[in-house]
Amino acid sequence: MTKSIHKIIDERIKRWEQEKRKDKPIQETVNVITISRESGSRGYEVAKQLCRETGFDLFHHEIVDAMVETSKNSRVFIETLDERGMNIVDDIVSNFVSEQHLWPDEYSKFLFKILSTIGKHGNAVILGRGANCVLKKQKALRVRIIAPMTVRRDYIQRSLDLNKDDAQKHIVSTDANRSAFVKRYFNSDAINPANYDLLLNTGTLSVEKAVQVIKCSIS
Repeated sequence: MTKSIHKIIDERIKRWEQEKRKDKPIQETVNVITISRESGSRGYEVAKQLCRETGFDLFHHEIVDAMVETSKNSRVFIETLDERGMNIVDDIVSNFVSEQHLWPDEYSKFLFKILSTIGKHGNAVILGRGANCVLKKQKALRVRIIAPMTVRRDYIQRSLDLNKDDAQKHIVSTDANRSAFVKRYFNSDAINPANYDLLLNTGTLSVEKAVQVIKCSIS
């Protein structure tokens, strides 16, 4: 876990604490977007640009995993909710585990709580980690970024300096790993369009256009 990730987490916790001291109902401040993406579809670029334009915080897999690891030894993230909010988070986690017939291990138990906590505080874009599954009953916009294989392969070739075959292998492997993660921890299908509110094709939409569509969807 890098120093920069520690700094991002610390800054986010401070803002959560300040929001809590305002004594405002948590539900009024919730505004969260989850973004799932195919490898090479430029979903990360969409998420970053969206955060720049909205002022939301970006939580990608490294930050979420760092929060999970830290929360195993400290309740600092969860404790930024008030008692009523904490009960809501516990209910969300319990109901999700029950509905999906899951037997959560230590990682998934903390992952569910971290994602639910981020969702309750809001003003966040969560990239990956199956957040759309956990937050499907909260005030969240669940986005899936896709693109044709040729477009994704060309992008991966350029960005990672790979040949065509290696770029294809990278895409297949990355997509398989992401689907396996969602299946294991959420018993869900990552590519099922019914699990999302909005599907955007960056083969026909630019990153800028995709961001504008998302912003219009939450306004």
